[in-house]
Amino acid sequence: MDVNVPTGQLYEEVLKFVDMLAHNARLDNPLPEGTDFTAEEMQALQEQINALTVFPAEKKDWFFLALSARHLPALASAVRTTSRETQQIALSSYIQLLSLLTDPKHNPYLRKFLTSPAAAGLPILVAAAFNDGIRWLRPSGPGHICTFIMHTLQWCDAALGDDGRASVDKSVRIALRQKLRALKEQPNFDALDQYQRIEIQRLEGMLGAVEGMPTPPDQPGYFLQTSRDHIEGSIPGLEECNVCMEEDATLQCSRCKSVKYCGKKCQTKDWKGSHRMRCYAMTF
Repeated sequence: MDVNVPTGQLYEEVLKFVDMLAHNARLDNPLPEGTDFTAEEMQALQEQINALTVFPAEKKDWFFLALSARHLPALASAVRTTSRETQQIALSSYIQLLSLLTDPKHNPYLRKFLTSPAAAGLPILVAAAFNDGIRWLRPSGPGHICTFIMHTLQWCDAALGDDGRASVDKSVRIALRQKLRALKEQPNFDALDQYQRIEIQRLEGMLGAVEGMPTPPDQPGYFLQTSRDHIEGSIPGLEECNVCMEEDATLQCSRCKSVKYCGKKCQTKDWKGSHRMRCYAMTF
């Protein structure tokens, strides 16, 4: 894909690409029970995912933002309905896609999904699949999956978990922490790239804080809630103008509904700058 074409044409090309990616992942035609991806289906999907590695980070984000806005509910549904026992290749691919999505701090579509009731159960399923063992598919890896699990801990309602401390049940968290420790003790751990190692260690640390941090008796999820509040407070455009930071921002983007502006002048400036390629209508 030529990223030097006119912006309007490029925008349409991004949409076509992510719709084809969703189709290749069978998000529009779920696998029959007990049937996994064929070798041909897996090759087509992985070739398309890996084709994105040639783009710089900012341009790669366009695709994963569009995927989040248009296909995230279907992707989450695929994770829920795919069997770890009989459809491991497909499940690994779906979790790979989740792990490659842009950080919720910069991805309003993923942020909205994780903070909605639609995310119920997803944190536990992904963490349990990691515990049980799934394929680590490039350009993702164990660290990327750990990053996504941290996103679900930070953004999903802690009340989704059985003890109210996190969106992942306590028994799954304990098993996950043990899994991470075992990974760190493997002889080939140092062979992982730096990002993978750091994210594994970060998730282990976060899980330790979830278990050990004192919380008010009536607010077991206090630690993660305050963490989320802090992150939200640092995201531009949620309350103040996305361009000039004017606090009196009442104009909202009508398509993505994720950023605010103090007026048309700033909105036009942002549209001509970076927002146009990051602005997608949400399907949820």
